Amino acid sequence: MNRIVKFLLILFLSGQALSFAEEPIRILFIGNSYTYRNHMPRMFMKIAKANGKHVEVNWCVKGKTSFYRHSLRKKVYQAIQWKKWDYVVLQGSSRDMLKDSVTYYDKTLPGLNKIVSSIKQRNPNTKLVFFMTWAYKKGYPKYGYSNSHYNMIRRISAKYKVLATDFDALLVPVGLVFEKIYFKHHIKTLYKPDNSHPSKLGSYAAACSFYSVIFKERVSHTPQAYLKIKKHNEVESLVWKYTQSLK
Repeated sequence: MNRIVKFLLILFLSGQALSFAEEPIRILFIGNSYTYRNHMPRMFMKIAKANGKHVEVNWCVKGKTSFYRHSLRKKVYQAIQWKKWDYVVLQGSSRDMLKDSVTYYDKTLPGLNKIVSSIKQRNPNTKLVFFMTWAYKKGYPKYGYSNSHYNMIRRISAKYKVLATDFDALLVPVGLVFEKIYFKHHIKTLYKPDNSHPSKLGSYAAACSFYSVIFKERVSHTPQAYLKIKKHNEVESLVWKYTQSLK
């Protein structure tokens, strides 16, 4: 083997070694049951890996927890401090966006400011990501302005768009994606029978939405574990379409 070939071989192997040694993209999910149902962060991790991404995904979750209640949880700050996260996903209750302005400005925003301050102290370069939640299938009649799915998602989406702008964050419009898939494409299996929580397909749609927004590409390879989810291919395509148009 001549010297030039040896040199090129060494360069190639060195490059391969460096690629394997690359740091993973570290992503933390902070949320409630909309995040942890069907192990959605794990779904996202498997999707990312199946599509050639080197990721490390962790989560800090608790059911029925709003942004304000997240801000009171010691475990949230422990999770934030645990790693130097590249992305932190923030998800509160859908009803966070429906509450009166006094509650919103006295609790929701101060709670978020406290969490975000902790994130930025740990790593100023962490990119914030808001998980826009979906509306209940039949809306939330307790508040007259959210007594239908349409009215509820309009209010949720408007508030999340403001938050994303104010905090210079990415916005993953899962709620609007749900609306399009459910009402325009008549895929009616996104919800559990309680009309609130996601089915396995619903969580898969959420996971695909995160992949499409964070990596700016369509899910091309379905993880082996999710091939049996009915309509997964259609959802992958629709998620890419709507995450690009609903910004």
